[in-house]
Amino acid sequence: MYVIGTAGHVDHGKSTLVEALSGIDPDRLAEEKERQMTIDLGFAWVRLGEEEALQEVGIVDVPGHRDFIENMLAGVGGIDLALLVVAADEGVMPQTREHLAILDLLQVPAGVVALSRVDLVDDPEWLERVTLDVQDTVAGTALSEAPIVPVSAVSGEGLDLLRATLASSLLGTPGRADSGQARLPVDRVFSLSGFGTIITGTLTGGSLEVGDAVEIQPGGLSGRVRGLQSHNAPRERALPGSRVAVNVSNIGTEEIERGDVMSTPGLLRGSTLLDATYRHLSTAGSPLRHNQEVKLFVGAAEVIARTRVIGTRAIEPGSSGWLQLALADPVAVMHGDRYILRWPSPPETIGGGRIVDPHPGRRHRRFRPEVNARFETLERGAPADVLLQRLEREQPILLSSLLRRVGLTPAQAEEAWRRLADEARVRSYDRYALTAQKVEALRLQLLELLAAYHEAHPLRAGMPREEVRSRLDLPGPLFSAFLEEVAQGAQRVRDTGHHLRLPDHAIRFTDAQQARVDRLLADFEAAGVSSPSVRESREAVGKEVYDALLELGYLQQLNEEVVYTSEQLTQLRSRVIGYLEVKGAADAATVRDLLQTSRKYAIALLEHLDQEQITRREGDIRRLVGRMNKRSGAHVSAPKESQK
Repeated sequence: MYVIGTAGHVDHGKSTLVEALSGIDPDRLAEEKERQMTIDLGFAWVRLGEEEALQEVGIVDVPGHRDFIENMLAGVGGIDLALLVVAADEGVMPQTREHLAILDLLQVPAGVVALSRVDLVDDPEWLERVTLDVQDTVAGTALSEAPIVPVSAVSGEGLDLLRATLASSLLGTPGRADSGQARLPVDRVFSLSGFGTIITGTLTGGSLEVGDAVEIQPGGLSGRVRGLQSHNAPRERALPGSRVAVNVSNIGTEEIERGDVMSTPGLLRGSTLLDATYRHLSTAGSPLRHNQEVKLFVGAAEVIARTRVIGTRAIEPGSSGWLQLALADPVAVMHGDRYILRWPSPPETIGGGRIVDPHPGRRHRRFRPEVNARFETLERGAPADVLLQRLEREQPILLSSLLRRVGLTPAQAEEAWRRLADEARVRSYDRYALTAQKVEALRLQLLELLAAYHEAHPLRAGMPREEVRSRLDLPGPLFSAFLEEVAQGAQRVRDTGHHLRLPDHAIRFTDAQQARVDRLLADFEAAGVSSPSVRESREAVGKEVYDALLELGYLQQLNEEVVYTSEQLTQLRSRVIGYLEVKGAADAATVRDLLQTSRKYAIALLEHLDQEQITRREGDIRRLVGRMNKRSGAHVSAPKESQK
């Protein structure tokens, strides 16, 4: 957990108070010390609470001056408690109201107001008026219940009470859960001699240990944790919610910048489109319209974006709506992350909201009912609905990837999947996830594909298996698992391993085609070993019928010229094998004489035996491979109505 200061901008103000609490000066830049003003993020830590409940609290000291609010926004992501510092001698400043609006948009869970520099106020009535002004200012915001503590960093007045109030407020804040999904938005990166690259940030989602593999997103750089430090002490393990400095290997400082995110490998990926809920501040000077340029702040990232207002022409000040943000550069975020929008010029915080889909995949049509319905579902945020929405847009997807990328904790994602599976709304096949609707659509598409193929190619045994897989656009393992289920259904699909067909499909020749087949088979029988050629056979029955005879197994083609009936090939093969079993070896001339045919047929038969691994060629002769018995086959002839 850590605290953030947000207001006060001169000596004896915010940074002085942080130093009085922690003993650490958070202003690290020479310019900051010279101007007595926080310009960039500063860091400190303090122990709060009693011994039995002592807490180490990280402090991010952010710029309070309105000229540096954008630096401030890099440090407010994922905070547990905001310490709002208001100078008692100045009262509420314009930037104080803007800081409050930002904290409210980010839904900061707890807060404390420090009324600082009370040593400079001699008039009790002034102090009371300032206190009332602060109460009015925080009313209706995330800090509406925040206690107000008068304090002086110079005299020490109120410091003990402030420490106790901070400790009490933090104890009432829910602890950070360890979901196993470590994320560290990078707010600072530098190099140390002898160590290499160091990055700092606030760890969320999961713990980090020395030796862990990590990724930097967007960009996908891979590294490993060489060392960890939190609150100036080395750690073997850093817990969610802690401020952490990470010494990471295999990545140079020039490859990382503020706004990148270090995470568990595979957890994040960059995106230039974000779907989000949005609240336009009532103080915004004009409505938020479609295609306006804005600055997006999320995590520690800052990026230019274009607004795509969904479902309405514009979002008026004080109103809420839905946005799709088109980014100039990718960011790495998750479902549920909160963000802030500002006008680029003149700079002004105008609103913010929550990311509901970090990877929508495409630009939405702004006024489509189905798009509105999708945003409504995502906004409600029920884990099962969120998971189902993601699956509908990315299926098929590995189940492990779906559960990791949906933006829920592992427990939430797994429970959501179990619920959807129990309701028969989702299915898994060989590690892939699909919606039940998608499964049914694929089944109908498969049946339609096969029916159309059979109609277009009635003389083919079925549609090539790989062609079906390609048309359904499914990965191989998923396709096989899906077919196993379809094959068991009421409308079974026959799978030969090479072809798929409907159960009632069979190759049937017309009377004219069958007559040509019968004549061709008679020609084969009359010709004997010197059979009709491939070309002659095709011409005799037609290419489609010839191919059907091959698929049915009535003919077997040995090469581009030689083809036999299956019965003939079995007999000829048996004669050659028998000769080799007795003589041990034979060349093409020997087989030619044995079968009383030409060299063309003898070579075709020998090459066929080689391909079947019955014989092995040694120079010009063949020998049997191992010990080989004679092979025989059943007598096959083409019936009047052929079926496979």
